[in-house]
Amino acid sequence: MTRAPIFRPDLDAEVSEEFRFHLEAEIEELMAGGMTSEAARVEALRRFGDVSYFQTRCRRSDERRSARERGREVLDALRQDIRYTFRSLLRQPAFALIAILTLGLGIGANTAIFSVVNGVLLSPLPYREPERLVLLWESVTDLPQISVSYPDYLDWRQRAKSFEGIAVYDEGDSYTLTGAGDPETVQGHLASGNLFSLLGIRPALGRLLSPADDSPGAAPATVLSDGFWHRRFGADSGIVGRTLLLNGAPYTVAGVLPPDMRLGGGDLWLPVGLFASSPRYARSEHTGLLGVGRLKPGVTLEQMRLDLAEVSRQISTEHPTEAAGIGADGMPLSDLGTRRIRPVLVMLGAAVGLVLLLACANVANLLLGRAAARQKEFALRVAIGAGRGRLLRQLLTESVVLALVGGMLGLALAWSGVKLLLSLQPGSVPRLSEIHIDGTTLLFALGISLLTGLLFGVVPALQSTRSEPLAALRESGRGATGGVGRLRLRAGLTVTEVALALMLLVGAGLLLRSFLKLAGVETGVDPEGIIAGTVLLPERSYPDTAQRLAFFEGLVARVRAQPGIADAAFSTDLPTSSGWQFGVTFEGLPPPAPGAAPLFHGVAVSPEYFATVGLPLIGGRALQPSDRSGQPPVVLVSEALANRSYGEADPVGRRFKLGGPESDQPWLTIVGVVGEVKNDGLSALEARGTVYLPFAQWVGSEAWLIVRSDAPVTSVAGMLRRELAGMDRALPLSNVTTLVQQIEKSVAQPRFSMLMLTIFAALALVLAAVGLYGVISYSVTQRTREIGVRIALGARRGNVIGSVVGRAMALTGLGIVLGTLGSLAAGRVLSGLLYGVTATDPLVFGGVVLLLGVVALVAAGIPALRASRIDPVTSMRE
Repeated sequence: MTRAPIFRPDLDAEVSEEFRFHLEAEIEELMAGGMTSEAARVEALRRFGDVSYFQTRCRRSDERRSARERGREVLDALRQDIRYTFRSLLRQPAFALIAILTLGLGIGANTAIFSVVNGVLLSPLPYREPERLVLLWESVTDLPQISVSYPDYLDWRQRAKSFEGIAVYDEGDSYTLTGAGDPETVQGHLASGNLFSLLGIRPALGRLLSPADDSPGAAPATVLSDGFWHRRFGADSGIVGRTLLLNGAPYTVAGVLPPDMRLGGGDLWLPVGLFASSPRYARSEHTGLLGVGRLKPGVTLEQMRLDLAEVSRQISTEHPTEAAGIGADGMPLSDLGTRRIRPVLVMLGAAVGLVLLLACANVANLLLGRAAARQKEFALRVAIGAGRGRLLRQLLTESVVLALVGGMLGLALAWSGVKLLLSLQPGSVPRLSEIHIDGTTLLFALGISLLTGLLFGVVPALQSTRSEPLAALRESGRGATGGVGRLRLRAGLTVTEVALALMLLVGAGLLLRSFLKLAGVETGVDPEGIIAGTVLLPERSYPDTAQRLAFFEGLVARVRAQPGIADAAFSTDLPTSSGWQFGVTFEGLPPPAPGAAPLFHGVAVSPEYFATVGLPLIGGRALQPSDRSGQPPVVLVSEALANRSYGEADPVGRRFKLGGPESDQPWLTIVGVVGEVKNDGLSALEARGTVYLPFAQWVGSEAWLIVRSDAPVTSVAGMLRRELAGMDRALPLSNVTTLVQQIEKSVAQPRFSMLMLTIFAALALVLAAVGLYGVISYSVTQRTREIGVRIALGARRGNVIGSVVGRAMALTGLGIVLGTLGSLAAGRVLSGLLYGVTATDPLVFGGVVLLLGVVALVAAGIPALRASRIDPVTSMRE
């Protein structure tokens, strides 16, 4: 580029060209700093009057020009290498396609899993300083995690020294919404007024709950979730100040939460202080509250636990009857919902890492084979002056280009995989809305592509540049052998592939057997044909227990009269799930130590419940319609409770009461024993035991309407809604589900783990088979003359096949040994995810070894057959 003249010719004619060049540059810099052209010229001449300044300026300018020239040379060489790489790959499209596809699968699997890990585990919570937030709960001997007593929470706030603040919220309850269109059952959370300020959340509209909303006499207020605001009210900005009827009580909408509010997941929030005077929130009651604390700066989790332990000890001392044996604990709030899935994602991350290593080993094998065929090319380049570094740079450029193109394919596969995962809506994976391909994922894909390119490219590049050019040129005419070292390296890579494939196959096999055992566990009931939905009676409309009982009994009677309904009942919980747990005091048995009382599941049911769900009566009698208010309180117990509490003795006729010895609850007479239901989950080794109370003696405002029918779910649900509307049009039927669906949810996480690892293991098996085939095929190609000579001297074709297959099986056997050792070491990590299967299950190991052996035979059989058909005359002529 020609520099615009700055000097006037009459004044600067005698200035040397170099002096003029540097002086013009100085004047331009001064003018860029704000000087006028004349002032800049005068200042530049003044500076250049100093000879040393002029010399320094010249030296720096030369250095800058030299650096720019070197940079241009590097870029030119890089562009040349990239152009040559693409021309070289286009000459061998099959090689390029296989390598790119292999890398794309490996990089895509890793990128997809990283996007899940990033969204679920690594992305920070959308709260102020989320690393200082903890989730808090209480505990007893028989259950390490129970909800927080409201008075205990108030004591924590006053006495605990580790926190800047503590708030509580509950896990949610059902409310009937009326007064705003069609009636609907919504999920609402109770929260202390300081919860949102403690989290650092700002409202999307209006205001959020405050401590003033917890005060006695405060006007009832509610805050809507963003999703509920959009779904029910169409994002109407005028919602603030409107009144909603929840269970018949008026609440004023104070505001709307932001869309990234993760806690809870319900439709709306209510102040818990409005209900604090209820007996439900007495110190001895633990009814669904969880604590959220903000730690003071520098406070560790261990210090927090010691602090809570001391406060719990003080509470137990001051309230020995209500709080004896109650402890407290907590964890980072970021672990909420992710603690169970974390080991699964760690396992899947390790699995896709092994898949990527397999892909790298496969492509490295391909590059070694390709490099053997290019020895003449390398020799000629060395002969005309190319150094080893130049060849190494070219080969690394080729591997990095392959990896980057494979990374682009992998990114597309990862995007498709994530979309498929989100469309499946796996209930075992939390925070699904935050799983997507974002900038962080793109950087990960770029980084892993570059790392992969270097990983599989360095060893083949170093191996290829060690050959002697003269020897290569001499051998080129009769077919280069590729060297014993290269053959050994390729064999070593193949052994590694077999070992990695075996580890993945063993892991998938163990998870598959575990899932099949878990899915085959008997739940204790017959789930087929069970359809259920919840009915919530507002206390303002149905204040009397007799009214509520009459409503539920009338509804069941109407439903049972419908065609296609085999049976119907109502209960406070579905089989295989129980949210009500309590301790009991047995009459005639020594009381347990304070805080050590066993906890049992509890459910109130109608007499038809046991026949409807298929729960057998083992001893005594079933519940009768006559077991109602005014009659002696009775109870049925499950087999596990009877065995756990009374051993071999017959429990029928024995009595116990809910709560501790000081409890004023009535004594309940056991009238029957029923079978056991897996209420603690299918994977629970020991059943806790269940208490079945007559609903007519423990009438609540909410119940599950349960029916057994062979009709389609949609038609049964429609019939239930019609019958419910026939009794009260303001009541909705909510949470319609089948018992089969509920059971499937309980195995969603092991199914997800098994499915994902099986996919990766199948991919690993294919890669290992391809790698083994490639090594054996290459070996046959290199031994063509040798095999031809052996056949010419009388070797039988069977001997040739045996020699080729024997080499393949030797490599496979070594890989199986190494893979078995790796699987045994990794089994300790996997054992926590297994049910009914040990990490050393011989059936799985034997099956995987057999499968790999068959695959190895097939992979080696094709080259072996080709070797046995070699024409000795043709091979010796070549």
